[in-house]
Amino acid sequence: MVPTPDRPGSSLKTILKRLLEGAATVWAAVTITFFALRIVGGDPTSSLLAQGLVSSAQAEELRRSLGLDSPLLIQYLEYLIDLIRGDLGVSLFTRQSVLDVILQQLPSTLELAITALIIAIILGVALGIIAVWKKRTFLGPSSEGLSSLATALPVAFTGILALLLAQWLFHATGVNLSSIDILLPALVLGIASAGPIAKVAHGSLEESISSPYIMAARARGIKQDRRLLWHALRPALPTIITLIALEAAFLFAGTVVTETVFSRPGLGRLLIQSILQSDFPVVQGIVILAAIFYTISHVFADLIAWRLDPRLEEDA
Repeated sequence: MVPTPDRPGSSLKTILKRLLEGAATVWAAVTITFFALRIVGGDPTSSLLAQGLVSSAQAEELRRSLGLDSPLLIQYLEYLIDLIRGDLGVSLFTRQSVLDVILQQLPSTLELAITALIIAIILGVALGIIAVWKKRTFLGPSSEGLSSLATALPVAFTGILALLLAQWLFHATGVNLSSIDILLPALVLGIASAGPIAKVAHGSLEESISSPYIMAARARGIKQDRRLLWHALRPALPTIITLIALEAAFLFAGTVVTETVFSRPGLGRLLIQSILQSDFPVVQGIVILAAIFYTISHVFADLIAWRLDPRLEEDA
């Protein structure tokens, strides 16, 4: 099928549809988190009281100020109204604005996630290409094996293993571990995402190479070199980019484990700490941020995919 010209009206309609779907995703995440924290986690003031941080009178006053003495449905509606106003509330422990608490930790998490995503894209696409282009040599099966291994191993396991190996190696060489503070956790997180990217790149390239489009290119005399690789890779890019968007959302969530294992500051450690302390407003704020990031990454991936292959818009 010949690609159709861009249709601005249709593109705008599809983008709006994706944004509405994203808004529904954010609302669902907010709703599930709100009720789960209160039903399973109980009263957050009980944690403050148990740790001796407040007196019984202060805990009761805090419950009233937070509206925890109101019915659950009323609390939920009031929380939604505050969200619409841009108010995420205040931390129960630091008494800081939730937005300020998140913004303090966000740069560290973004640094880790972006570095890991760059590693995942380079490594994953490279492994996928090698698995297809060198499948008749030992490099092809080796690349497939590495992709499967990277997909199967949990981030916590590879993180602890990498940390132990790094400590042993740097102790032997006298190099300070803090000198590569970002590289090691980013590598662990990037490898975990490189596996799925490599598998999708492998499958998409295999399908592309066997298509009449590539057979015609070979018939025109284009050999199996970089030119043929580009011919095969371009139709596979929309699928690969969509998967990369999914992995970007995973990386944002994967920082929870990685930051904990490597004792790095960031939203991941903040989330675990806030859950353990029953600091509901902070937990809810981080969940909202993650849902927004998930939505934006998917809309961005859709835009790039449509730009590379306008035919996708017909199926939207």
